[in-house]
Amino acid sequence: MKTPACRNLRGKLRGGHPTFGLWVTLDSPSITEMAVALGMDWVVIDAEHGHLDWQEIVAHLRATVRSETVALVRIAELNGGLIKRALDVGADGVVIPWVETAEQLAQAVRFAHYPPEGLRGIGAERATAWGQCLREHAASANDAVFVVPILETLRAKENVAAMCGVDGTDLFFFGPADYSASAGFRGQWEGPGVADDILRMKDLLCQAGKQCGVVATSDENVQQRLQQGFRAIALGMDSGLLLRSLRTSLASVGCNRSMQPDLSVPTEPSFSPSLHLTPVRSGASRKRPFRIALTGDFHDEENRPRYPEMGLELFEGRSIEVQRFGEHRAEIGADQLADANGVIVLSPRVTAASLASCPDLLALGRFGVGYDTVNVRACTAADVLLFIATGAVDRPVAEATVGWMLALTHHMRIKDQLVREGRWEDRGRNLGCELRDRTLGVIGFGGIGRALVRLLAGFGMKTPLVFDPFITNATAAEFGAKVVTLDQLLTEADFVSIHCPLTEQTRNLIAERELGLMKRSAYLLNTARGGIVDEKALDAAIREGRLAGAALDCFVGEPLTTPPPFAHYDNVLLAPHNIAWTHELFRDVGRTVCRGMLDLADGVAPRGIINPEVLERPGFQAKWQRLCGGGTG
Repeated sequence: MKTPACRNLRGKLRGGHPTFGLWVTLDSPSITEMAVALGMDWVVIDAEHGHLDWQEIVAHLRATVRSETVALVRIAELNGGLIKRALDVGADGVVIPWVETAEQLAQAVRFAHYPPEGLRGIGAERATAWGQCLREHAASANDAVFVVPILETLRAKENVAAMCGVDGTDLFFFGPADYSASAGFRGQWEGPGVADDILRMKDLLCQAGKQCGVVATSDENVQQRLQQGFRAIALGMDSGLLLRSLRTSLASVGCNRSMQPDLSVPTEPSFSPSLHLTPVRSGASRKRPFRIALTGDFHDEENRPRYPEMGLELFEGRSIEVQRFGEHRAEIGADQLADANGVIVLSPRVTAASLASCPDLLALGRFGVGYDTVNVRACTAADVLLFIATGAVDRPVAEATVGWMLALTHHMRIKDQLVREGRWEDRGRNLGCELRDRTLGVIGFGGIGRALVRLLAGFGMKTPLVFDPFITNATAAEFGAKVVTLDQLLTEADFVSIHCPLTEQTRNLIAERELGLMKRSAYLLNTARGGIVDEKALDAAIREGRLAGAALDCFVGEPLTTPPPFAHYDNVLLAPHNIAWTHELFRDVGRTVCRGMLDLADGVAPRGIINPEVLERPGFQAKWQRLCGGGTG
């Protein structure tokens, strides 16, 4: 065991720095020698998938000696004998598949640690030959060794919160393919919802101070995993990297056969004489580029892009054309969709009339997470997929909400005004309060609500209350929250923060009766959509002193051309539906939507689909197959 290298890697992970490694399956140690020479942070020597015997494993481990590359051995199962043997022959840690419970994980840690903490035996040579007494050596080794579980089943998802509390593990890996199989999706690298499940587990582990790793399937996927917050990223399997390198060479001469992450290939190879045609992963060759259009509001009146960094660079080098609508309209016209295969939509409405004649339109990607301006039923009827930028706005909206909570409780608007007006002596009349010991109520516990709870974890608040008909008690408990009725939330919460979509069920969800349930000392925050809160009732509640204040980012009838009635209240904060707008938000939203379009063009379903039923429609299947080679089942 290379203790200094282990401590260095652990320090990088704890500091949130990305680390890169290689998953080794080939029997020759040459690939590990190359990884060491290139300065990789770690390698995983896969004894199961590579069918390596112990002599071959030892050869790989020897290639890492006197280097800073941490060598981990992936054993075939949770087995004390296998763990001991891997560590005894020189591994710096073990990677254990199919870990499903906290009890299994704790058992693995015991097998990997020396007494008195663990069960690993110490031979006489180890106990005496290193110039250390037993206690010194055991403490040093226990502190350095890596025990890395792989979470790859639905049962593991159910128990991940408990696994967070197991000491002796600070790195977890995910197996998307096996997780997908355990969820019932045969032969799929990531079945529907699998990516979202993995990201939720990753977020929970990171919140507990752990770090997470995954094997990337391409250079683009490496960047995607970094953006998602993974900090131990395998650049690929060694055999996969060799094949990708070979494909690059073949592509230069027009022989670019497509390949799935599981190395499967189409029955009819798509060799093309064109040196410029990008292959589709599912195997069908596109006769023309995939055409993506941007709605007119992505550019200003002088034709300058409003958001220069929005992910369009992902399309570089691909068989994709990007164009924009010639003009911005409040409602997209059917003529604007006539020549597009995919459209990235900023603010225009999408109606049934918009989709009246679009035989080549495959998908709409909303530049954000709200889709109340899009007629979802009309999309499905027209065989058009709708997806959103799932996860991309979670952090900025949550961060803005925390900022508003602090600004309201500390009367920042009023205190700022005192200085500007020279009223220094009035400062004692505006004492604020802290977030400590107060209760947050979250309406809508999706990605934003969960990110908000995570950000507030260090403020000393009470258990967050959640109202969301689609969230179970177990899911809320994973985030330290409690599911309650809407009335209970409104009655008990000191802050009511709205993060649900605007639907017929949520329109005027917070009206006169609901506002009457809230404490006079409570604050209402809405960063979701106008129309969820009855604005007249809210105005009356604030004017009459029945609420301590409010913060509103969205309104009925946007864009507003005259100040709303709340504008003259010192205890109300307002923003023109942009409180969370940051460079990072637009960058991440753009990359997420562009990544979704790229997935579609490659024959792969994107994340964040709103109308998944369209995937099963024969018309959509035929169109996807015709344009991209997707939808083969």
